[in-house]
Amino acid sequence: MAAPRHFSSTAKMMSVTPELQQALNREIEAEQQLSKDNLQGSVAPTFPGFAVTTKEAEVRLTKKNGNEDILVVFNVNHSVDMDEGFDDEPSQAVAPVPVALPPFTVEITKGDQRLCFHLELVPVDDQPEEYDFRVEEFYVAPSAKNGNEDVPSEVYASSGKYIDPDLHDLLFVRYLEERGLDARFCKTLVAYATHYEHSQYVGLLDKIKKFISM
Repeated sequence: MAAPRHFSSTAKMMSVTPELQQALNREIEAEQQLSKDNLQGSVAPTFPGFAVTTKEAEVRLTKKNGNEDILVVFNVNHSVDMDEGFDDEPSQAVAPVPVALPPFTVEITKGDQRLCFHLELVPVDDQPEEYDFRVEEFYVAPSAKNGNEDVPSEVYASSGKYIDPDLHDLLFVRYLEERGLDARFCKTLVAYATHYEHSQYVGLLDKIKKFISM
């Protein structure tokens, strides 16, 4: 019969917490320096004409346009593709900041109806740091009531892929541009989302550091 294994009592008493705290401190400092070098530190980009509110990972932009209430909502969770473009320049002296491209929704409310668009951000070919949007889905739904923004399941929604080209230009481009949702808006959204996602990541590291220290 094999003899039982004996474990060191010293090993049992060792905790990973001090080493983890040090690693978290290093990562937080490195990310804060990255923000300072590449993202203007704690100063987030602004959206001209829109009021901005945030709650954890969600960002909401609101503004009035005549008799319309315009709402833009996006969430920075999983908005960064860490594999995108990171192998192109491995010898960079300064680490690149991963760009956040969150999907977003636009709701234009008039009276008891709202015109809704679900959109994806896409880079503009051969124009670095320029972005456009692609409409994935659009529909008309009852306006939100008493804070309930859910869309009834019976509301018909159409894909943005198969719309008539003329209607695409009028509804998806010019109609939204008239309401401030243009190429400049897309560029600002990407810059803001990138800055905000990074701040949320640093905040998460800080929360973990505080949690393991309790």
